[in-house]
Amino acid sequence: MYNGVHAFFLKAMKKIFTYTLSTVGVLVVAAFAVPFFFKDTIQQQLNQAIAKQVKANVYYEDVSLSFFKNFPSLTVSLDNFGVVGKAPFAQDTLVQASAFDLALNLGSVLKGSPEIAHITLNKPKILAKVLKDGQANYDIMVEKDTTQTTETPTEAGMKMKVEHWQITDGQVVYRNLQDNSLVELLGINHEGSGDISSATFDLNTETVIEEANVFFQGQDYFKKRKLTLNSVIDVNQIDKTYSFAKTLVGVNDFTLNLDGKIAQIKDDFQIDLTFNTPESAFKNLISLIPSLYQNQFNDLDAKGEIAFDGKVKGLYSATTIPTFNFNLNVTQGAFQYPSLPSGVKDVNIALNVSNPTQQLENTQINLKRFDLMLGNNPVKADALIKGLKRSEVLANLVAKFDLQEIAALFPMDGLQLKGAFGIDLHSKGIYDSATHQFPVTKAQLLLNKGFIKSKEFPAPIENINVNATLLNTNGSLAATELKINQGSMMLEQETFTAQGVISNFENYAWDIVAKGKVDLTKITKIYPLENMTVKGKINADVHAKGKMADVLAKRYTSLSNNGTAQINDFEFVSKEYPQGVKITQANLTFTPNEIKVSDSKGFLGSSDFQATGSFSNYMGYAMSNDKLKGNIVVSSQNFNVNEWMTSQPQPAGQTPVMGVVEVPKNLAITMQAKAGQILYDKMKMQNATGTLNIADGTMKLQNTAFDALGGHFSTTGSYNTTDIVHPTFSFGLNLEKINLADAYQNLTVVKTLMPLAQYMVGEVSSQFKLDGELGQDMMPKLQTLNADGLVKLLKASLEQNPLVGKLVETTKLSQLKNLQLNDLLMQMQISNGIVSLKPFTIKWNDYNLTIQGKHGLEGSMDYKLGFDVPSGKAGQTFSSAFAQWTGKSLQNTPRVKFDLGMGGSLKMPTFKFSGSSTAQSLKDAVTSELNAQLGGAKAQATEQLGNLKQEAEAKLQAEKEKLLQNAQKEQEALQAKAKATADSLKKVAEDKAKKLVETQKNNLLNGLFKKAKPAKKDSTR
Repeated sequence: MYNGVHAFFLKAMKKIFTYTLSTVGVLVVAAFAVPFFFKDTIQQQLNQAIAKQVKANVYYEDVSLSFFKNFPSLTVSLDNFGVVGKAPFAQDTLVQASAFDLALNLGSVLKGSPEIAHITLNKPKILAKVLKDGQANYDIMVEKDTTQTTETPTEAGMKMKVEHWQITDGQVVYRNLQDNSLVELLGINHEGSGDISSATFDLNTETVIEEANVFFQGQDYFKKRKLTLNSVIDVNQIDKTYSFAKTLVGVNDFTLNLDGKIAQIKDDFQIDLTFNTPESAFKNLISLIPSLYQNQFNDLDAKGEIAFDGKVKGLYSATTIPTFNFNLNVTQGAFQYPSLPSGVKDVNIALNVSNPTQQLENTQINLKRFDLMLGNNPVKADALIKGLKRSEVLANLVAKFDLQEIAALFPMDGLQLKGAFGIDLHSKGIYDSATHQFPVTKAQLLLNKGFIKSKEFPAPIENINVNATLLNTNGSLAATELKINQGSMMLEQETFTAQGVISNFENYAWDIVAKGKVDLTKITKIYPLENMTVKGKINADVHAKGKMADVLAKRYTSLSNNGTAQINDFEFVSKEYPQGVKITQANLTFTPNEIKVSDSKGFLGSSDFQATGSFSNYMGYAMSNDKLKGNIVVSSQNFNVNEWMTSQPQPAGQTPVMGVVEVPKNLAITMQAKAGQILYDKMKMQNATGTLNIADGTMKLQNTAFDALGGHFSTTGSYNTTDIVHPTFSFGLNLEKINLADAYQNLTVVKTLMPLAQYMVGEVSSQFKLDGELGQDMMPKLQTLNADGLVKLLKASLEQNPLVGKLVETTKLSQLKNLQLNDLLMQMQISNGIVSLKPFTIKWNDYNLTIQGKHGLEGSMDYKLGFDVPSGKAGQTFSSAFAQWTGKSLQNTPRVKFDLGMGGSLKMPTFKFSGSSTAQSLKDAVTSELNAQLGGAKAQATEQLGNLKQEAEAKLQAEKEKLLQNAQKEQEALQAKAKATADSLKKVAEDKAKKLVETQKNNLLNGLFKKAKPAKKDSTR
């Protein structure tokens, strides 16, 4: 029995194993096979979702599907994923990632309505950008029509139900040109989870940003800081509340524990947060000092305790802020690098920042204690500041430094410092610029025998001596004075000195004398400037004296600014101006009214220049942004305009992208310019001359002329940027004998107005007036163009033109291939983006072609073509085509006139027969012939009828004469007979005989004339 049970068990297990293995095999095969069945469907729905939701160009190399990346979800992977904006961001990539994974719920895929459950971005690079006009490249989502009903669950398409997301090694760069700000977040690793489709859920996030940089209006506010965030946030999407628990926020090694709640109330936020440091090590606090954190921070030996806590509670709105209270305490802090002989010690800090009200100006800063020893250099300070607008100040600072020892404590690679520096400041009172109050202050700043040396430049700046005092005796701005008793330095035996005083801080007055040589190249090597290169030598001898009241009142003659300056080998390059400015030499002479420039030579980028002239109102320009006026003469042998048509540097090898060049509103400059050669876009201009006026944000060209494209240009016009969002232009342009092919390649106006020029070889002349608006890419907005002018084709032919090819195919006139456009004058108008041509006639050989109509600047055409061609030269194929159009033969017709309508586009034209005067003439000729034939038949019938009538009359006359002759003969016979009987009857019978004769006579005549008339002949026979 045991053997039987054992055999049964083995047999059962074998079956179970076999079925299990088969099932697993089927599932594995399905895991590989199923994605292929759904790939096309998912890709189609993905593309539809992108097209429906995004106003941008989204690209990816390939789509792959897998069950194994996020089992049991189906993962859709987009390789080399990216999003590129549309105009004016067509050159900017908004998002780029090596991989973009979407994990879809398998059940939703089977139902045909995929739900996105997980999102993963690998190595994404995000560039967010805001232009000066406020346009943002990340504004790419299609606005939803709120009038339509929401999507029903049965509707097909991709749906969002994200529960998990992850970013690996990402980068985010945000640049705002409106406020000149830049935020860089590098090395982003982020992971989050939570059912965001639910009304309430827990949001779990872990974020590490290896490097964060914040720049605002040219200043570094946050540089190379490491940021971390780990949190669990209770999210209530109905009440719009966010509760923080187990939340840690870190900057470098300094960490805060955050607890509390934020509730959104319309556009405002109700905040109730508390925070504190979970760790008390002083080293964590000093990690906030960039120079220390970035220089062997792990080796830094630090001691001491810190305590930092605070709370924020109240409404944050457009008019109120929450109340807050922060406390920082440091006790016996100290730090030192092991390799240095001394460090910082005895650090004791007690700081409280608070505001019990809802107005920021009521903030109070209470620095009760700030003591430390920098090696053997003591620093002691305290300050109490109540209020930010009207500040009640009580402050003291006393410090003495041996700069050599300080440099040892805070090593700066390659930089040596020496000298004795001291500051002693005591201030008490009210600071309020509105009421012209300043605290009673006494401060002294001393630097003796200063020394700075950089490894980039072996020569040091030596003998730096500064003695300055700040003094206020009665608490008013007018009584405040900064006096520079001594300021001097020496660099390679060249001495520069400055001294003077700035007094009356209510109405600044100054009296400063500066004299000596300054080598900027050496200075910046000793003290490098980030993202900027400044070189050159300045030899100045200047005495400046004046009052701000005179500047504001524009009483510049009351200012005493006199002196001279010589500039040699000056060079300036920055991140904003990578082209660079070089002045090889320039002599400046200062007077209160103007600065005269003479013998100025140099380069703007790669473009050489020479300039002389003068500038007035320079003090108003420097002090109060008033208009700088000038009149200068500039010449150049080669000037490259392209280098200055964009404010953003481009990567090497890329074509510069044009951007709106703003004309400053505070300039009033007249420039007479002359250039041997100018390069603009791809066009080279020679022998350029003209006058340029810059004023009130507008640049005007007068009497400007140059040679280019094989001909001559002359123009007047203006470029207006007073509305930087909608810059405009207006130009009068004369072209003389310009090469058509080159003009099309180099001039946007030719491409826009004469698209047919791309197929032309020859020369053109033109007189044109053109105005419109420019886009942010400095290209004309076609729908705003208005123009009027004449275009003359001097000598041109068409080559490889699809329009002519289609025209030959339609008309069968092969001679059109040899169409010549000589001395052809066209009158052209543009209105609201429509180009209209008045009728003009092209004549070549014995052919005539009259053209009139219009075309849209976007490419559409609506023209009428009138042909007048010799029928013999046109050929039999044309005759056949004409017969098909009209149903008429061209036999015995020397010339043919017909019309065609031309539509479609230049590359895909359409033609339609619209009439022919020749066909009408042929119809009229047939009608005339028929009428002539009918008229001849009628005349012949009339002639035959006349002949028959004459014949009948002749016969009647003959019969009549014959009857008369017979009657006469009978009468004579009767008379003879009567006379014979009369002799016997005599007189009695005479009357009776006469009556009888008369009776006989009448009867005979009546019988003759009452005979029936002959019948008319049948004229139709």
